[in-house]
Amino acid sequence: MNPRKAEFVLTLIAGITGIIAGLFGILGGGLLGAVSQSPEIANNAAVDTSDMEILAATGGMVVIMALLALVVGILLLIFSFFIKKNAKLWGILTLILGVIGFFLIGFLWIVPGVLAVIAGIMCLARKVSI
Repeated sequence: MNPRKAEFVLTLIAGITGIIAGLFGILGGGLLGAVSQSPEIANNAAVDTSDMEILAATGGMVVIMALLALVVGILLLIFSFFIKKNAKLWGILTLILGVIGFFLIGFLWIVPGVLAVIAGIMCLARKVSI
């Protein structure tokens, strides 16, 4: 019987969904940046150039944050394979990365963040007898 199977599966799913959330964040930020450069939006919505520059900067910032969230998702995927070796260390790191993701992309990180936090708490709280 695999003693840390639940933690492994939760962290693995958190990593996969974190990668998906990061990719959706990159897509959203890219679309926001592309819309800010559209002359149709500026003409039809009566938006001045300073607002368009702010929109472009926001799109770029969203892409940067989503790229960091993508890295966090990849790290969670990698951490899932090390949980069986040292559950305390990798559980703490999983817990930290699960919380950091909320600060990066917020709403998109709900599923991977909750799964990572649960897996991290399980690694720290559960005693496994071999």
